[in-house]
Amino acid sequence: MIKIQGSVSKGWLNQEAGFKFDERYYFDPEYRWDLDNKIDRYLDERFPDYPLYNMESKLGQMEYTREKQLLVGGIQPNLIVGLAAGAKFFCDVDKDSDISIRPLESMLETPEKLPKVEDFLISPLIQQFDEQILRLQAEKPDYRIIPPYFWDTSGRATIHGFITTSMKLFGENIFLMMVDDPDLVNEIHGWITDVYTALIQHYSRMANLPVTSVHVGECTGTMLSPDQYNDFIIPHANRLGDEVGPLRWHSCGDSNHLLEPLSEVEKLGIIDTGSGTKVSLVRDEFGPDFEVNLAPPVDVLMERADPADIDRWLDEVLEGNAEGPLKFVCHVEPGYSLDTCLRLADLLDQRGLASKQRLSKS
Repeated sequence: MIKIQGSVSKGWLNQEAGFKFDERYYFDPEYRWDLDNKIDRYLDERFPDYPLYNMESKLGQMEYTREKQLLVGGIQPNLIVGLAAGAKFFCDVDKDSDISIRPLESMLETPEKLPKVEDFLISPLIQQFDEQILRLQAEKPDYRIIPPYFWDTSGRATIHGFITTSMKLFGENIFLMMVDDPDLVNEIHGWITDVYTALIQHYSRMANLPVTSVHVGECTGTMLSPDQYNDFIIPHANRLGDEVGPLRWHSCGDSNHLLEPLSEVEKLGIIDTGSGTKVSLVRDEFGPDFEVNLAPPVDVLMERADPADIDRWLDEVLEGNAEGPLKFVCHVEPGYSLDTCLRLADLLDQRGLASKQRLSKS
């Protein structure tokens, strides 16, 4: 089975239609709902025949998105941890939000002073989100309240991966510590696992949204060697799978060298990857029935690319896929060729492989 789902970035929405994403958008669920609905109407009118939606890259699932759902704490996972640990929030209206860099860098020297898991649950930010959930549940009983770490009604939680989170919170020195103090790195990654697990389970209970799986965005992991992945990532992935649920593993860019260590993840259900990763190698490692989510290479999507590149890339992917379950995901950014993104949907539809029909919120 082959599927396709596209999405558009905040930068693209600002550039194309002037939508602005200020701080209130991230911390006021009702304000966000209103703006998101305006964006939805814009996309419905502009792309009536294409599955191109307003959602976080690779995180939302249109078939589980409801008209009456309110996102509380709809912020990228490692930003929430950073903010709860004292980082500052930064927000430009024409791009994704972020936090101040390396908020826990000093803790590399005193890891015993890392915030306790229970400290996160009583932090002002988490209490703010908790209060919003309780208020909205009482005031809007006909709405589905989607808590932090979730993006739709599917029950799929989302986190950033272990090295991606540790680099965000502790800085680039975490890579040096892999050589100088590997035990410390694993201690930190174990602490990250504990924090994410506690927050996911907390919000799953509060929102009555059972966890069905966990998306792990290990965006930084492609910089690691297979041995480093085995040493510093896989043990924590397996514990997360055991304690929370099956994993959907995102690995940015060329991840061919990581397929062998990823085969050691015991509860791996989906690999989500992109530029340079060969589907044929995924099939060799994981078999014909394993689900792959795949984004086109950036150099194929750029405006300067040869328009025929997407055709050649698709042919290569389909040949290597050998009719396994495959979902194409394409997140439109400024500088991308919109025509190329739409052509991918056209090609799949014309070949009878995947419908480009636009879904509506239920």
